[in-house]
Amino acid sequence: MRGRLKRPAFAAARRPLLALRAGGSEPAPRSHGPIRIGLLVPFQGADAIWGPSCQYSAVLAAAEMNEKGGILGRQIELLAADAGGSPEAVVERARDLVERQGANALIGVHLSSVRVALAKAFSGRVPYVFAPLFEGGNDGEAVFTIGEVPERQFAGPVSHLMQHHAAKRWFLVGNDYVWPRSSHGWVRQFVLENGGEIVGEEYVGIGQETDHIVDQVEAAAPDIVFQSLVGSECVPFNRMFAERGLAQRILRLSGAVEENTLMAIGEENTENLFCAAGYFSALKTPENQRFLKRYRDAFGVTAPVQGVLSEACYEGLRFFGALASRAQSLDLTALANAFEGLTFESARGLTTVRNGVAAGPTYLARADGTEFEILRAFND
Repeated sequence: MRGRLKRPAFAAARRPLLALRAGGSEPAPRSHGPIRIGLLVPFQGADAIWGPSCQYSAVLAAAEMNEKGGILGRQIELLAADAGGSPEAVVERARDLVERQGANALIGVHLSSVRVALAKAFSGRVPYVFAPLFEGGNDGEAVFTIGEVPERQFAGPVSHLMQHHAAKRWFLVGNDYVWPRSSHGWVRQFVLENGGEIVGEEYVGIGQETDHIVDQVEAAAPDIVFQSLVGSECVPFNRMFAERGLAQRILRLSGAVEENTLMAIGEENTENLFCAAGYFSALKTPENQRFLKRYRDAFGVTAPVQGVLSEACYEGLRFFGALASRAQSLDLTALANAFEGLTFESARGLTTVRNGVAAGPTYLARADGTEFEILRAFND
């Protein structure tokens, strides 16, 4: 990926392996020539709904960085593999990137279940950045995590809704894997410690129907439903929730409904739907306005909408560039030593790693049709 920024050709985006570069697929020496970054974003499964947005933002980040000399004076070449589907299948696609195509590093925006498998498979081999929000507690994983953990993501928004919207009775709904269960553990404790009540908690496998959970929510009559449904899993639940008339009297708070998902839910189904995240395209900060202008100038107004998960892809590349620059190396030990205290720029503004966690503001937003209105910012 060199020279002028061009619109990516995503007609083949659902192929298991997509190379966003010119030339063949022979491995390149890892200490010379371009730095090859393996991009792992989903193009199948529940999280595929934001896959195209991720690739567009990654292309923009790589092009911007290449205009300023790339990473350690070497131009960036993006490779990509589908990070959707079973963790085992994703590991094999990533193995192809590393072993056959010579990826120097991996940057992923995908499910935490996939992260766990990739961390095990590539520990000590290549740098691996997991960019999106996650459940925290990744001790023992050789992964650079930079997304919001539950305390950072939910403390302010949950407290605000309890204090200002009388949200005392909570029902927790999530997909059945590590991120929802860990996030619910934190939210449950926080709600109870602040005088609230948990009136129900249910999990559903990805791809399974959620009708019975809507029935349970209706019977429990909570003040608010906390959702950890991921990607397109949010769509049928929230549509049925609104069709039953529950949206008029029960609030909803999600940590994963981003702009693509909100549009799929539909404007008639988003009443009293809130989201807590570290980024929204509606942010009026100078950094985000510059990011969105560059994005639209590069790809046009019809390019996929940006949200917290796809912005994380952009942020992942900017983070890795800053980390390598501070370390002056791609060596894993040098990179690990450079992690704590690192400050890097993205569409959110400046983010600093403190005590192993990337710190920065988070926001509470309310759905206004198929767009978000930001209500409040919460700083660390």
